[in-house]
Amino acid sequence: MLDALAAQQARLLQLTIAQADISVFQLWWHYFSLGGDVGQLEIEAYLHQALHLPRLDRQLLDHAASELIND
Repeated sequence: MLDALAAQQARLLQLTIAQADISVFQLWWHYFSLGGDVGQLEIEAYLHQALHLPRLDRQLLDHAASELIND
């Protein structure tokens, strides 16, 4: 169940940033500036559901995307 939730979060985040025209680099940089420590390559893998990230990193990515969209 948890892996299914993480995969759904990744799909939704990927769709959200694509619709908002936010690059993976922009997402990663903002996530990093908020205290995230996962690299851009790992974020890319997560968005393609090839890598599982801990819940805290997933939440921080979602927060970063929300801030970028609202700016």
